Amino acid sequence: MSQPHRQTRARILLTNLRDNAKQLKSYIDQQPMLGVIKADGYGHGATEVAHAIADYVEKYAVAFIDEAIALRDSGIDKPIVILQGVYSTEDWLLCAEQQFEPVIHNAQQIDCLSEITSEANRVNVWLKQDSGMHRLGFFADDVEGAVGQLRAHALINQIVLMTHFAEADNPESPLTAMQLERFYAVLHAVCDKIDGVSVANSAFMLGDDVLDAMGLTKWFRAGIALYGQNPSQADLTDNVELKPTMALEAPVIALRIIQPGETVGYGSRWRAQRESRIATVAIGYADGYPRSLPDGTPMIINGQVGCLVGRISMDMITVDVTDIEGIELGDNVELWGEQLPIQVIADQARTITYELFAQVTRRVPRIYED
Repeated sequence: MSQPHRQTRARILLTNLRDNAKQLKSYIDQQPMLGVIKADGYGHGATEVAHAIADYVEKYAVAFIDEAIALRDSGIDKPIVILQGVYSTEDWLLCAEQQFEPVIHNAQQIDCLSEITSEANRVNVWLKQDSGMHRLGFFADDVEGAVGQLRAHALINQIVLMTHFAEADNPESPLTAMQLERFYAVLHAVCDKIDGVSVANSAFMLGDDVLDAMGLTKWFRAGIALYGQNPSQADLTDNVELKPTMALEAPVIALRIIQPGETVGYGSRWRAQRESRIATVAIGYADGYPRSLPDGTPMIINGQVGCLVGRISMDMITVDVTDIEGIELGDNVELWGEQLPIQVIADQARTITYELFAQVTRRVPRIYED
């Protein structure tokens, strides 16, 4: 495979990714951990992420079955949890064949089992309770019946009861306590019929994990924390120092001096108040750099801060570098990464780091550094 000619790139820092996984595993006292690598590993490359964190996770998690198949096709052999579950008899049989573990969140998914009378390979499942998030899952009154149906079928092996908190990132939220109370009520009713529990995503596992698993295996779901981000509003302990895993970079491809009163870019949004030096940088919204970013958004050039000026184009941005000395064509610009935290850009764009990672398009080459 030839090397990309384009200098715009996302450097994926596999050493940092691996270190984040190691720290998280230590933080939860080596208990079982799912590595969430959906959405192509949060934009980092699912296969590469899977290999990097393999020593620290027992299973992987993806959104839907095609993502799981792609991992198998690339040689990943650990069990894979499918968070949106399966929807046909054929899907169930594929799970049995490929060691996929579907999340079961509605009765129709269980009904698909009716046509399967026997199967050599049994399937582990994750049964989701809707404790208050109201996206997916069985309501509390329906969980025990669903567990009974699954336990009665010859195809089903282990059952993990799970739920998802809507406000785990906010340690002051009363909703988390309410959801946990609802989860406990169900857990008491079914604990002798299941094999494990899972409530802790990145935000909850980095916060105050108070879940009593009643002697069952407790699974932690590591998502955004693997990629160096703390989604909780609570401060991390001294034992966890998450590191950045992606550096988005692009080269300077033009430099020009403009006079006071001249404008830059589509719509003439930004007007120079002084003689200004403007750098054009080869990245734009077609690469995933958000068009919503305002004038003044920072970026790092030669260790110094430049500021976005003018609207973001499909393939280019313009940057005020008047106060930065020594800039030349070809100089590297960090849009986020090791020197500029991605959270700064997420705040400027009024979004979350998850979205920024996931929307870096495939036209941006991923360069893996280990």
